[in-house]
Amino acid sequence: MRAGLFTEIKNNPWALAFVIVVHIVVIVLLSMNLVNEPTMPAAQQHKIIDAVVVDAKKYDDREKQKKLAEKKKIDDIKALKKKELEKKAQEKKRLAAEKKKREEKKLADKKAAKKKEEVKKQQEAKKLLAIKKKKEQDRIAKEKLIADKKAADKKAAEKAAAAKKEKERIAKIEAEKKRKVEEERQRRADEKAEFEQALLEEERREEEAKLQAERAARLQTQRSQYVMLIRQKVENNWLRPVSTSEGKSCDVIITQTMLGDVIDVRLQSCTSDNAFQRSVERAVRKASPLPLPPNPDVFDREIYFTFKPGL
Repeated sequence: MRAGLFTEIKNNPWALAFVIVVHIVVIVLLSMNLVNEPTMPAAQQHKIIDAVVVDAKKYDDREKQKKLAEKKKIDDIKALKKKELEKKAQEKKRLAAEKKKREEKKLADKKAAKKKEEVKKQQEAKKLLAIKKKKEQDRIAKEKLIADKKAADKKAAEKAAAAKKEKERIAKIEAEKKRKVEEERQRRADEKAEFEQALLEEERREEEAKLQAERAARLQTQRSQYVMLIRQKVENNWLRPVSTSEGKSCDVIITQTMLGDVIDVRLQSCTSDNAFQRSVERAVRKASPLPLPPNPDVFDREIYFTFKPGL
């Protein structure tokens, strides 16, 4: 029993402190009663100490029970947390599966929408072509309006410059008496006006040159197309002679009327026999009247091109 008591005290030093405090209190109480009371027997003192030890053990048991209860509570909390973690993991897995399913559906919907969009684009292709043609027509009309406005603005600027110059001349006559004072200022004003007029004239010449260059390029393109139409019509009316091989050609000079009627045909630099040359001349005359030019400015009485079948 003593060994168990000392073991408990060793394992629980706070209990030893509690016992010592109790002993001190008992000793103090005994010393206070020594004068009036007889000395307490040793056996009775030993019983008191044992009672105190027993009370300490009961206290220690209660503490152990308390610790066990707290441990059980902690274990329950850990089990609950583990259960919550497992539940969260399952929920996370379920959400991941749902997310994957939604993404797969989204991808399928996207592919279907893309296919539908492609079909829609194909259906609208013809409409877009019509719209493009309409826009080109509107652009041409807009360019014409801009050109007309520039011409009107230019005319107004020239008129304004002429009016300004006339006003300065009248002012100069009226201010003759102050000529010496105003001579330098008027000279500078005249130079400025002349400089502005020169700038306007230079801009006009540049714009005119630009328009002429654009017109020349346009006419050259139209003329090339016009000659190509004539050459194609001649080729369409040409019949290959039996003796003519591949790769033959002739330079053709056609003289025509304003209506496209062929007046004369001349062949130069021919690389084949007379049968080929006669077939080319027949094709030219058979193609009369020749196609009319898209623009009267590109018409020429003499048309020159190289006749080479398959060119």
